[in-house]
Amino acid sequence: MNYDGDKTVAVASKSAVLAEIESLLDGGNSDLSSAGSAFSFSLSTGFDGFDTPATFAQFNRALRARVAVQQSDYSTALTALGNSFLDASGGLDDGVFHVFSSSANDQDNEMFEASDAAVIKLTVHPSYATDAEAGDLRFSSNVATREDTIKYDDLESFLAPTVWGSSYDPVPVIRNEELILLQAEAYIGTGDYTSAETNMNIVRTVAGLADYSGTDASNAEDRVLYEKRYSLFFEGQRLQDLRHYGRTAELPLDRDGDAIVTFPIPETE
Repeated sequence: MNYDGDKTVAVASKSAVLAEIESLLDGGNSDLSSAGSAFSFSLSTGFDGFDTPATFAQFNRALRARVAVQQSDYSTALTALGNSFLDASGGLDDGVFHVFSSSANDQDNEMFEASDAAVIKLTVHPSYATDAEAGDLRFSSNVATREDTIKYDDLESFLAPTVWGSSYDPVPVIRNEELILLQAEAYIGTGDYTSAETNMNIVRTVAGLADYSGTDASNAEDRVLYEKRYSLFFEGQRLQDLRHYGRTAELPLDRDGDAIVTFPIPETE
């Protein structure tokens, strides 16, 4: 929503914001369909493979599927995924990325820091270790277990993120792995647990885990949330997933007085 400077106007609701995002994505997709075979401008290397109107439209539909799932509009999500770059047999890291460089007017990935540094800004909650399935390769590739415990502001952790290997590693906007799991989520929303299980098992195989069996209404939501938690680590989906399913009470609160709250909105926004 556009901010007109009047702070007395109520903040738009989640549903209204998602509807606006939906409108913008659908409008953009319509424009892309009549944009010809090439753009008149260049995109960053983070858009390699998605730098024509036709392939950028696949990226657009991927984002539209993410929004539709958050809206619990699962049939629309499945349609959008069918027009996205989802590839059940493709590389899980195929997708669009934020890229960084040392070039003038660019910046580095400031989230990166050596996991064994004396002091680190980002740590991982210990529950990420206790909740991981034994042998899950995503856990061992996402975090390192430190010999010491980092203590800051009454919080403690012995886990450091290792998802970035340098100050110029890219950050995903959306990847094929997320699309496979979004499709599983949409299948669950439509009651197709067999197809959802097939999708989740694609990801689990790569993670070194045994296939799920017997996925049904009693366990499907737990299963897809587990897969998204460990597959999309530090990709910005965990909190909104738990909000979507009304499960924020499951988030750990380690200090007296802490609560899951709405983030403050700057006056300029």
